Amino acid sequence: MTRRPGEWLHRSARRSTASTAQHERVVLALVAAARAGDSRGLERMLHPRVVLTVDGGGAVAAPARALEGASIVGEYLGEMLIAAVESQRVESVNGMPGVVLCRAGHVTGVLSIRVRGRLILEAWLVLNPEKLTHWNC
Repeated sequence: MTRRPGEWLHRSARRSTASTAQHERVVLALVAAARAGDSRGLERMLHPRVVLTVDGGGAVAAPARALEGASIVGEYLGEMLIAAVESQRVESVNGMPGVVLCRAGHVTGVLSIRVRGRLILEAWLVLNPEKLTHWNC
């Protein structure tokens, strides 16, 4: 699947198909699974055809293309959420609950998701340091 540069931002601005309350429950469950190191639980929260777009901006290692499928996306998010950061917190990202990732007092990533029911359909992970300058831990 080929996506135009910047398309992830436009797509992430779309409203979730879940209510804000349901969306927040999914985000909180995602953070809880990450804190517990529950990679299987994390993967169960993903739609089988989930798509994850990662923006490293060339400054941070990131997949060159969008990742697709619950097992591939689950493995990548598991690494990022479970092992690669010291803390995660829920904040508003593009008007919906999302996850801010911190390490050593610095924001290392911001995760935005689109949810249907209890499953994550799409996710956008910004790792590009230039785009994270306005975020604080």
